[in-house]
Amino acid sequence: MSIKTQRLLTRSKKLVKKGSIEEAKKLYSMILKDSPQNQEAKLGLLALKDLKDNQEPPQANIQSIVALYSNNQIQEALVDIEALVKDFPNSPILYNIRASCYKANGQMDASVNDYEKAITLKPDYAEAYYNLGVTLREVGQIDAALKSYEKALAIKHEYPGAHNNLGTILLDLGSLDSAVDHFEWAVAFKPDYAEAHNNLGVVERQQEKFDQAIKSFEKAIDIQPNYVQAHSNLGNTLQDIGQLDAAMTCYENALAINPDYSEALKGAQSLLKYQHDL
Repeated sequence: MSIKTQRLLTRSKKLVKKGSIEEAKKLYSMILKDSPQNQEAKLGLLALKDLKDNQEPPQANIQSIVALYSNNQIQEALVDIEALVKDFPNSPILYNIRASCYKANGQMDASVNDYEKAITLKPDYAEAYYNLGVTLREVGQIDAALKSYEKALAIKHEYPGAHNNLGTILLDLGSLDSAVDHFEWAVAFKPDYAEAHNNLGVVERQQEKFDQAIKSFEKAIDIQPNYVQAHSNLGNTLQDIGQLDAAMTCYENALAINPDYSEALKGAQSLLKYQHDL
């Protein structure tokens, strides 16, 4: 074996480790053009085909892209994803991440398409169903979003976020008992899930289960003391049962966190008007 061939083989292996599959493929092809019987290059090409067809990109590449996405460097993340998709066209995780990038850019149709592509490649991909549900709800496709959350939960029942989000849709549709079931599942699987405790309290208040609602809002506040919605919701519930001074304290707590929070302002103003009219 020539020194040139040996160097090309070494370089090809390094490219594979980096996840640069297409570049490695080109080098193996160059070797075989000069040395058609080179077994190492033949085996290398076969291994690349398996990688391309069946495996995800190297974890280091995925982590790098996720870091860019987390830092709101969406365009940079998309550039890196596009390069990897060429090498790993059957990678569900790449389509799921790219869909999230498209969503962050406001490209909702492209986002939906990529989530659906991820699901096609991996039908048991609960996270992609969940992400698809979030996007569909944002664009007003409520029924489709509901079905996506149901799919996610059919695959992965212990999924607090999917239970919570499905619960909020059911709440909006007036299916209060079903909404309660999902909020209770959410907090059962994730006891420190402040948003789900708050949402559970919202339903309980609508059902006039005021004592339970108060406990749910208080739990949300215990977990997340600056949860302005929970403070305001607790104020509304206390006002419902005539505990007016306690209700005003809750509105004041909410407004101390966010002076512009309209629901707390409205609650405080209605309470002051009520007390003035007495």
